[in-house]
Amino acid sequence: MRLFIGGSKGLVLFEDDEVTQLHDEPIVAAVRSSAGRVVAGTESGKIVLGDLSGDARVSAKDIGDGIHGLAAANGSLMAGTIPAGAWVSKDQGESWKELPAFADAPNNQNWSAPWGTPLVSAIGAHPKDSKTLYLGVEVGGIYRTRDGGKKWFDLEIPAPDVHSIQVSPVKHDRIYVTTGEGAFCSDDEGFSWRKMGTANGRQYTMGLAAHPVEADRVIISAAAGPPSMWKKLGARCDIYLSTDAGRRFRTVAKGLKGGVQRKALVINPKVPSEVVFGTSTGEMFYSNDGGENFDRVAAKLGDIRTIVFA
Repeated sequence: MRLFIGGSKGLVLFEDDEVTQLHDEPIVAAVRSSAGRVVAGTESGKIVLGDLSGDARVSAKDIGDGIHGLAAANGSLMAGTIPAGAWVSKDQGESWKELPAFADAPNNQNWSAPWGTPLVSAIGAHPKDSKTLYLGVEVGGIYRTRDGGKKWFDLEIPAPDVHSIQVSPVKHDRIYVTTGEGAFCSDDEGFSWRKMGTANGRQYTMGLAAHPVEADRVIISAAAGPPSMWKKLGARCDIYLSTDAGRRFRTVAKGLKGGVQRKALVINPKVPSEVVFGTSTGEMFYSNDGGENFDRVAAKLGDIRTIVFA
């Protein structure tokens, strides 16, 4: 198993229990590019490119004040920043251009955040249409563009504290979302929303992984409260698995002390039976049966913020 892991200890390559340090600065988000390398974003707005050889370098700086969302979209890369902004790269992360129209998105005057500055927390890329993208603002809702970022539309999700977005790899009109008020699903490209897993014990949802082959299989993480509470009270985080598109969930990991951050729960797109999640207390858990059962496979990895299968 080979993984790129980003977090408070920087960017590392995890391979057969061996950890290779690639970059020291804290990492918030990461994605695998079509060139086969990892593209990672730092808290200070840098783009770091890493590969399986153990090499890493900074390709761009000043992409906002911090990069909180990254997604690959049919050859292009999209980054979401603080303050809330959208950037695009068409050369595998070497250079970036801001999409200025996002700053004028509808209802942007209502964006807010408890820390003062709203940010783009999540990006959902359409698997087939590179011009269709979904951006989540924390706190401000979900926005869709169909023309690559020239025009944006507010999809009016009931819970605007958006943490993660994923377009189903199988049903492209299905959008999964985690928020601070539970998880939501749309089966019509965001025109309408239904709340998922209302019977779940935890509703502060963050991590999200939609199965690449089974359209109705989705896994989410949910904590008892926001990350600001985790160190003092413990995250009391659960992992929930659904096989009916979120109408019902089963608890597959319960009461974790560390919380699972927005990008720290992933399914291997090449081997969908493999699922991995990492916690804010540095533990990593692995499943080889599609998320039915998990075993702890690593510890002392810092606050894990993002994981990418290499």
